[in-house]
Parts: sequence; structure tokens; C-alpha cells
Amino acid sequence: MRWLTVIAPVVVGAPLGACGSDGAPAAKTGAVALDLERPHGALDPDGFTTVDVVIHAANKDVELTAAVDHGAFSLGTIDRLADVTLEATLRNDSGAAVGYGRTAIATTIGDAGATFSVPVRRPIVYIAGAVSRDDDDNVKTPLVWSEAPATFSDLTTGAPLDGKSVLATPIVMTASAGPNLYAITQAIDAGTGALTGPAQVVPVSTADHALQPALPAAITGAVLDAAGSDDGKALVIGTTSELVAIDTASGQATPLATGSFARVAIVIGAGGEVDAVAVRNRGQTAGPCQASAELWWAPLAGGAKAVATGGFSDVAGDRGRAYYVDACTREVGAVDAAGPHVIRSLAALGSANAEATAVAVSNGQAFVGLEDPPATTALAVASLATMDPPRVLWSETAQQVVQAVGLTGVQRLLDASAVSLDHLELGAGGDYVALSTSAHFHGDPVIEANFPDITMDTEELRVFDAATGGAVQRYRSWCEGVIVSVSGDIRDWQCAAIPGQTTPASGMDHHIASLSFLYGKK
Repeated sequence: MRWLTVIAPVVVGAPLGACGSDGAPAAKTGAVALDLERPHGALDPDGFTTVDVVIHAANKDVELTAAVDHGAFSLGTIDRLADVTLEATLRNDSGAAVGYGRTAIATTIGDAGATFSVPVRRPIVYIAGAVSRDDDDNVKTPLVWSEAPATFSDLTTGAPLDGKSVLATPIVMTASAGPNLYAITQAIDAGTGALTGPAQVVPVSTADHALQPALPAAITGAVLDAAGSDDGKALVIGTTSELVAIDTASGQATPLATGSFARVAIVIGAGGEVDAVAVRNRGQTAGPCQASAELWWAPLAGGAKAVATGGFSDVAGDRGRAYYVDACTREVGAVDAAGPHVIRSLAALGSANAEATAVAVSNGQAFVGLEDPPATTALAVASLATMDPPRVLWSETAQQVVQAVGLTGVQRLLDASAVSLDHLELGAGGDYVALSTSAHFHGDPVIEANFPDITMDTEELRVFDAATGGAVQRYRSWCEGVIVSVSGDIRDWQCAAIPGQTTPASGMDHHIASLSFLYGKK
């Protein structure tokens, strides 16, 4: 299904040997059509007034902007270009991205009559995970774990996230493959929260979020991470026991390697080959940095291999290239079948003990998440083409307010004792950057203030404008505490929201096991 067809005249080079009357090579003017495809449903992009198109060629990028008038726009004349990919961003009057898409395979612009299709989707961020509850409020009773429906936030509406917008079925993870969305389901042990049994992949309609029949592939091991190819044809999933590729057309699974793969990215090379890059045996980020993780290169056609060992903590893919970040050295680099090579160091950011634990890349810009003990997280952006100083978009030491139930104004501010940055992904081609954090708090008793001994755990989703660092969403998906001992007569306490933070409606809270955008970059 297509819409907004634009006919752009293109100057096309003549066949070899053809000359004009003056002896110069002849040229002809042809036309190409740029088709922006949408799913034709409730989730179609709307409210846009301009279209930005970026044509990525080997040695340059051509950037074009056109106003939309009654559903039509013109990009003008474009010189013939070979081996290009395209990005299209739909923007509203304020310049915010309300739709985005990109092509996956290099093509040629300039052949008269050619048509280029770019599926476009709304910038929606999805988080999925499980719920752990103490159903009878008895701290001596083990928690009961269950799956939860995925929550999503449509960033075009500006509505604060409250957990009520959900996919219909409880799932443990979402993943995108280009314009297509997939849910991953797996049984959960009610007593431990461990994912058990085979996992399945379920396509999700991007027209109305309806779930489709599950693909036949059965995946072994507890699911840890997943990534998809821009052409929508493949998913690669990392579990505690394998790295596996899923053909989204047939639903068949192809094991690539064995072991525990906690981070996965996927790239399409210039020749159309599809490769995965993954981290096996990813170290825990708490405590001294561990340099025993393995960086793997895994062609979907076969021949996966470990290419390096070090402090590798995350991987990313963008425009046919794969990248990594090393937690211990705080280096960002590129990786291919020959191994990794460093592009630049971010060691100047944070304290001497800071670790780089997450990375996402878009058009030559690396977004890097850092954890600085004991409880500070930060997000920096650094050029991969220049040595310009990195820019810190956001940095914060985690805190949480608790309040006495029924006693207005009686509150306590807790400082986190530990925090981790769990997920990082870019949306709308890099316009939005989203991350999730988890934090642990402990407050000693303060007898004279009637403050009890409290421990508490929280999880948050944050979405920023990638250009300015401005907050788009701040959603606390989880907050649960235990009163270890009571001091004084104030016995009942609850988590409180702070300015700018939204919280789940009753029963809609959950842990964040995955974070994804359609056309996400991770």
C-alpha cells in the first residue's frame, strides 16, 4: 500500500558513447517516483507538513526538504547517483519527527521510470518485561513472577506515558526488523522469574498492534536480546544458550553459535549479505570492570566466530557497519570479520571508575551510555568521523522520593546505592534517544523523624530529543520497596512521583526487559 507519490525529475547520464551535437556527453531528463508506504491503519503517520529525504551515496549525502501541500510534494531535480540508500523523515510544524523510514539495500537513483519505496512508521517506543509481586504483602513470602503486556508510547501525541497503552498479550520482549514489529513470548517461572522453555516469535501488526499467528521457530534458552534487519527479512536473537537467526518469511530458525549472548546487532553489507555482531559472556557491570567478554561476528549464511576478547559491553549497527563499546577502556570502535578497531576513546568522561555500558549509532554519531559508581548514569554523543569533544546530553545521580501514606507532606528523599543503564536505542533515524535504568536504594532508620529502615528498587524509561537533550518522556515503570524495620508510628510508605516523572496506572507496572523502536538503531 502506498501514498504520497512524488515525481522528482532526475538528470540521468546517457549510455556510454552517446554525445550531443557539441561533442559533450549527452544527457536526458527522466523521472523517478518516491513512494512512502504506510500500513494504512490507526498507526499511520499524520500531522506532517514537511518531508526530509537524505540520499546516502558513497562519498556524500544529499539532503532534500520539501513542503507537503494537500498530500503532495516535489523534491526537484536530482543528479544520477549509484549505490545509494535513502532515509525519509516526516515532520510537523514544530520540526518534530512524526514518521520515519529508510531503505536497506543500495540502489541507483536516476534511471527514468524507477520507483523507490520507503515504508514509513510513527516513532513509537515499546518496553516489555515481567512483573514480580508479593501478593499478600508479607515480606517473608517469595515473590510471584508473571509476564506482562508490553507498554508503548507514541511520541507524536505528546501524551504522558501511564502504562495503559499495551499490546494485548503478555510478552517478554519486543524487537523490530525495519518497518515490522515482533513480540517474543516465553514461559516464566513464577517462583524465580527465570524464563523457561522454548521462546516463540509473534508478528505484530503495525496498523493496529494486533498479534498475528506465531512463527514456527522454537528458540532455546532464556531470551536476552534481539535485533532485526532493515529489510525486515531477518531477526537475530541472543539467549542464555544460543545465537539464532529467524527467517521472518518462513519462520524457520538457523542456529549461529552456542553460548550466552546478551547483546546483538545486525547489519546489511554493500553486497546484500546479512551479518550479526554479538557479545557472548557479557560481564556484570557492578564492581571492577571485567575484560572477559567475547565479541562475535556471525554471518547469517554461516561461519560465526569470536573475533576478540575484552570488556565488550554493547554492539550497534548503522548503514552497513557494526560498532562496539568497551566498558573497561571506554573506547568506541568498528568491527567486522577481521576483528575490532578503535575509533575513539571516551575515557575523559566521568570518573576513573566510570564504565561505558551501552551504544547506539546513527549517521556517524555514537550515543554512549555510561555508569559512574556508585549511582550516576550519563548519556554522551560523540562523532565517529571527527575528534570533536563529546557532548553530554544527560547526567543524573539517581534519587527516589517516598511518602507517608495519608500524611500530606511527610516525605523522604533516598539516594541510590547502585544504578545501571540497561537499554539504549535510537528512534526516527536518530531524532529520539531512549534508555532505561534500574536503581537500588537503601535508607537507614531515622528515629527522631519516624523514618523506617527502607530498601527500594526502581526502573525508568527516559526518551530525549537527541539534538537538544530535552526530555520527551520520563516514565517510572517500577517502584517496589520493603520496610525492614519500623521507627516510630509511621508504618505505611509509598513511592512518590517527582516533577516531570509519570507513573503507571494501578496494575500496569512492570520490569523493563527490552526497549525498541520500529526502525530502531541499537
